[in-house]
Amino acid sequence: MADAKLANCLNDLPLERMIIGFDALLDDECVLSVIERNPPYGIIVFERNFRDINHLKACIDRIKNLKHDIEFFIDQEGGEKCRIYESPFCPPPPNKLALRGLSLVRNTYRLSSEALAELGITVNLAPVADVGLSSYISERCFGANPEIVSECVVAAIEGIHAGGLKACAKHFPGLGCAKGDPHDKLLYSDESINTFRNIHFPPFVAAIGAGVDFIMTTHVVAKRFDEHSPATYSKKIVGLLRDELAFDGKIITDDLSYMKGALDYSLSKKVSLSISAGHDFALACKI
Repeated sequence: MADAKLANCLNDLPLERMIIGFDALLDDECVLSVIERNPPYGIIVFERNFRDINHLKACIDRIKNLKHDIEFFIDQEGGEKCRIYESPFCPPPPNKLALRGLSLVRNTYRLSSEALAELGITVNLAPVADVGLSSYISERCFGANPEIVSECVVAAIEGIHAGGLKACAKHFPGLGCAKGDPHDKLLYSDESINTFRNIHFPPFVAAIGAGVDFIMTTHVVAKRFDEHSPATYSKKIVGLLRDELAFDGKIITDDLSYMKGALDYSLSKKVSLSISAGHDFALACKI
């Protein structure tokens, strides 16, 4: 990755409103140069960014010497959706963990967060607050019953906070509302407003009550709320979080860089549209 090429990729992007992922090791000189000159709000960590646990900690320490308040995000939902697979960093799959009781959910996420915090990670992009009514998301969430999912989401947030990290509930307005994978295409949902309010929203309401720090939206068109735009670019759907659900934390997008559900715009346009819709930060996982 050449320094000039990376600089061109970042031209005209409001990095202070972005969480970005690099296609390089985090101690690559090009990465460090970006952090020093124009740091983003946060960095999302992937397996490609470090050689081993010790290397990751050293990279984060080095970056924090350049920008002490930068946030470090990671996907440690559990099961297959982790970036560090060793125990205790990666919890078991949420759908299986939910069957073992709330106390274990809470303790598992606490132990994971404590280990991640030792590395310098500050935000876990978990828990998944979706209700598992679609096959794509069913193994990544705590079940198909909104009440059970809500209880487990609260327990997970309590554990994440107890371990010293910030938590992010995802994917609003609920990936269980539509069939398919937003990595592959834009999703659509015909479900009624009442279905959203009775099934898909309760885990997010519970997360807000538990003090969740971030909520992530998703690339789905919930037609009953906004028939024209996915949640990613919808003032109406982001407005639901602020006005109806009274969330006063930070709202972030799902990945804008390579998920096809984010549509075929330039990255700068996608970031601009998402921020105009009311998101606090735009996520681009691969710069």
